[in-house]
Amino acid sequence: MQYIFHGDNNIVSRQEFNQHLDNKQNIEIFRIDSKQIDLDKINNFLNGVSLFGNQKILAISNFFSITKSNLDKLISMINKSDIDVVIWQDKTLTTLQLKNFPKAIVHLSKLDNLIYRCLNTIKPNNIIKFLESYKNIDKSNIFDLLLYLIKNKIRTQLTEKSNFNQQSLQNTYLQLIELDYQNKSGQLTISKEIALERIMINLIKN
Repeated sequence: MQYIFHGDNNIVSRQEFNQHLDNKQNIEIFRIDSKQIDLDKINNFLNGVSLFGNQKILAISNFFSITKSNLDKLISMINKSDIDVVIWQDKTLTTLQLKNFPKAIVHLSKLDNLIYRCLNTIKPNNIIKFLESYKNIDKSNIFDLLLYLIKNKIRTQLTEKSNFNQQSLQNTYLQLIELDYQNKSGQLTISKEIALERIMINLIKN
């Protein structure tokens, strides 16, 4: 059986991917990331005998980020195998990509529309619309995801043409990294939601 976890809500899809594997007991699992792909090792795992005589699972993160030459070979190897394969991708896959595994059980994790709206309001001198959309988001359970998406948006604008001043973008990105660190290490002296709001206000108002 083949399982695919994907979607623009990559924090949730990753959690579901890990939970799926964590629920498997007494099963030999070979986890590998797209940056560590070794076709020989994967082929040996798919065709070899389990060390413990148990069922085996091949789990691959960011499967469709593998180089094209290796990807085509790997898809062929997987589709010829009877071993369970679990795939996670950090974005929404296209219909064409999903067609490579027509019998797979697919789990799609989508972002709330409110988050999209908030991200789209991150523009110069757009402070009122940003605050309106930011305050409408229930950040209690998705703050880490929201922070990740805002960081990603700022990082992207640093490498592409942007209406924001580059120095302001750089300062904002560094502040977001520091916020993430302080939040995870328990060093924040104000609420994380207010801290993020202040950082973004400082960027957007300029």
